[in-house]
Amino acid sequence: MTKATFAACLGVLIVTANVCAETSKETALSYVDLGDKFVKLGDLNRAIGAYNIALQFDPTSAEAYFKRGRAHEVRGDSTKAIGDYTRAIEIVPRLTAAFYNRGSLRLSQDDLDGALADFDKALENDPEYVVAYNNRGIARLVKGDVNGAIEDFNQAIKVNPREPEAYVNLGLVLLQRGRKLEAQHDFDRSLALNPSLRDFIESRIHQINHITQN
Repeated sequence: MTKATFAACLGVLIVTANVCAETSKETALSYVDLGDKFVKLGDLNRAIGAYNIALQFDPTSAEAYFKRGRAHEVRGDSTKAIGDYTRAIEIVPRLTAAFYNRGSLRLSQDDLDGALADFDKALENDPEYVVAYNNRGIARLVKGDVNGAIEDFNQAIKVNPREPEAYVNLGLVLLQRGRKLEAQHDFDRSLALNPSLRDFIESRIHQINHITQN
């Protein structure tokens, strides 16, 4: 075989390898799409199975890891969900939604430092990520940083004045601090946006009043 022929064959081999890699990524995407369809149907087992196959074809698919993590989260498997969100972040370090989702799960597990770190990162990537302000405020409140919590709830409202949960959380903190008129104003704002929150607000007001009276 001449050098020219060898070079030509090598070129063919390289092109073939690239085509195969591209085909694998396209196949992975098709399985991600299939997984999404199963999620819409409420069949999380098949969705996770489709995402598993996608990752076999493309182990670097942050989208597949993220969506599989979300499916695990819906199923209540926080450990697997956190693992998938972490892997997605390793592949795409600025995947804001993965930081937020992982932070929310860590918050539910009382890993406050981990949750705060994730919410900080989400907001560093996207300073207008309203729900991250809200959940970071809750984490700060649980850690005893009341002023920081109030700051976050206010910032959530500033970014999106139509965020009812932020008004509720701000109102509850103000009520605990004895600022009843301000708290009621925030409750009224939240109910104007989402009347279904009334039962939750009333139950929390009752709890706070019971605690302060004893």
